[in-house]
Amino acid sequence: MNRYITALTLLCILTADARLWTDRETGRQIEAEVVKVYTRREVVLKRQDRSTITVPFDRFSEKDVQHLEYLLQRRKRGRLHNVPWQTLNQTFGIELWQDDWLWDDDPTATAIRLEIPLESKTDYMENYRTYPAGELHVLTQPLYACTLYGRAEKIDSLTLVFLNQGDAPQGYSTSARHKIEAAAEALVAQLQPLLGKPKRDSLGRGDLREKVWRWDWNDHALMVSLMEGKYAALKIMPAPRADRGGRIDSLGYTQLRQRATQNVARRPNGDTIIQNIPMIDQGPKGYCSPATWERYLRYFDIPADMYLIAVAANTSPGGGTYPHLIKQAMEPLLSAYGRDLIDLERDMDIKEIAKQIDRGLPIMWSFWSTPGFQTVANHNHALRSGLEPEEPDLDLEALEFRRGGGHICMIIGYNLQQRELCISDSWGADYTERWVPMQQMFKARTTQLSILRW
Repeated sequence: MNRYITALTLLCILTADARLWTDRETGRQIEAEVVKVYTRREVVLKRQDRSTITVPFDRFSEKDVQHLEYLLQRRKRGRLHNVPWQTLNQTFGIELWQDDWLWDDDPTATAIRLEIPLESKTDYMENYRTYPAGELHVLTQPLYACTLYGRAEKIDSLTLVFLNQGDAPQGYSTSARHKIEAAAEALVAQLQPLLGKPKRDSLGRGDLREKVWRWDWNDHALMVSLMEGKYAALKIMPAPRADRGGRIDSLGYTQLRQRATQNVARRPNGDTIIQNIPMIDQGPKGYCSPATWERYLRYFDIPADMYLIAVAANTSPGGGTYPHLIKQAMEPLLSAYGRDLIDLERDMDIKEIAKQIDRGLPIMWSFWSTPGFQTVANHNHALRSGLEPEEPDLDLEALEFRRGGGHICMIIGYNLQQRELCISDSWGADYTERWVPMQQMFKARTTQLSILRW
């Protein structure tokens, strides 16, 4: 059988870009395109006169051989884009890529290189987040938030948020809206000369559907999003996932139920607590509801973005989200993943709370948060942690329990012996776990208790 046409050794067309090839022995150079590479270490080249030749790797210079070895290594990744990754890094202004394939990179190493602090790491996912407050520029535009997501020790996606209503300097206004739109246009203007004219595409569904300008580069989907003039962002994810509208392969009913149950930990002191809930830090804005929802959805293996949730639920620039609007916005996403939002009775029932926690289901708790409540929560947390509380002798009578504002967090644990419940806020790692006396929890004015179920 002719070895040049053996199907098992034929790999793929990798690129259609000419380069100079140097003969190892004579130094003679020819300009030709790579048509195919073979595992037997031969390459088919197309010359300028359109004729083709098949040449063994070892006929070329060391530099050429290194390039061919690289093409051979990435043979299953499809067509190699003519824009090298080094050029993308220069255009972005950050060292994001180390080669043309981001999806096998270690999230931790990448986050360290980009100086993005760890936000959360569970048994199933990890995320890194920074709020540069516009002091860092990417694609010439001031960056306000950067989030790197990882799964199975590989990068899953990256979101760069530029001007937006939540982080907009000096508040959000009509002029800010124009600046946000101009930022999105500037991103497109930076990428189009390099990657060509983008195609119009969309991610998500329902109120969470966003129209994007999309470029595909080496199995990366680079997508600029402008949501109703409220934020400009660049999202990078594997092209096949973008083709599915951003969806991932979700866990089945049995797998999800088993995982939830396995996340419940019981400690010697009587604590029962749900572990592996990712932290999402809402940052310097009142996005407690969108951030809590992102945490909850990601716990259920559903990708989410608090900025997009804030737009869909009409969160005000300074914070504040109506529960019925965010519930309405979430319904198409929950339906797509086979999940349901269930409202519990607003009167706190410790038996009902314990039942849900034992099943591995956190409870989203909407309530009237007061300075007094937060002081008690911080005080109790300090005592539990062996830390010195700010007020060693807490005077409950002197605390303010009337003035406050709407807030949402998660109830993730209980301790019947010590009569405490555990809450988790979207304010960063220090607020992952705070134990509060049940008496104070019951006194707080609850507006809604909700859980997600499969």
